Amino acid sequence: MHTHELHWSILGAGAIGTLWASYAFKQGRSAALLLRDNARLEDYRRARGILATLGGSAELLPLPAQSCEEDGAPIDHLLLTTKAPDSLKALSRIDHRLSRGATVVLLQNGLGVREELLQRRPDLHCYQAVTTEGAYRPAPFQVVHAGRGQTLLGGGPNADVLANSLSVGPLDVSATEDIDAALWRKLAVNCAINPLTALYRCRNGELLDNPLALQQLHQVIDEILELGEYMGQPARFDGLREQVLAVVRGTALNRSSMLQDIENGRPSEIDYITGYLCRYASDVGLTLDTNQQLLEQVRALS
Repeated sequence: MHTHELHWSILGAGAIGTLWASYAFKQGRSAALLLRDNARLEDYRRARGILATLGGSAELLPLPAQSCEEDGAPIDHLLLTTKAPDSLKALSRIDHRLSRGATVVLLQNGLGVREELLQRRPDLHCYQAVTTEGAYRPAPFQVVHAGRGQTLLGGGPNADVLANSLSVGPLDVSATEDIDAALWRKLAVNCAINPLTALYRCRNGELLDNPLALQQLHQVIDEILELGEYMGQPARFDGLREQVLAVVRGTALNRSSMLQDIENGRPSEIDYITGYLCRYASDVGLTLDTNQQLLEQVRALS
């Protein structure tokens, strides 16, 4: 089978899932969005597709879409782009269609879903990906490609084939031998920024103007650097402090997804970000006081 001919089902019609589906459609690749239920599919049909702004003007793309409630062909290749807390529930809706030994690529914030997924379905081949592509949804069934980035994929022997197949349009996916390093990097940056923006109800850049928030930001980074030493992987977090501050400045006007979740009364991803960090540290015998405190405070907000 030619690598480009893999058919991808995309579960999670948020910004990233819709972005991938839109470029796949424009390139004539085989991909379908899996929508939560029949009612959502009806809404989608009324919208007549996805209104995508991919660098030029907005265009209406009639992407193939299915409802998770429908029976359909077996799913062999799944790109999972749901939010971490929603993943298992979303997967349970299509469990009957997910073939034995199917390939699942997780492209989402946070860590911990892979372990949960393999506990439930040990037959699956589960890969992980991390992206810096910028995309947002101005409204349901709309997507804006706001900033170009890069995407790394790894976690198994077919990473290069999958990366090639998921590279559509300007979305460049590269296979990596060490996806863990990239995932931990992203986790560390999210741990430093997201909980504090949710707690102080502020844009990313405003963390630099709040002396208390900035002090906590540095304490979070100190604890992660300490964990890196403890893991015997100090190089994994080289330059982390500079990177976090660069991200804060580069995304100064952004409202983090965690802040948006808290404001909209949705469950936040805190258990898969700071929660994962604290669980991991605790398993190796380390307590991260500042992170633990932020975990509890954000949990109390949700």
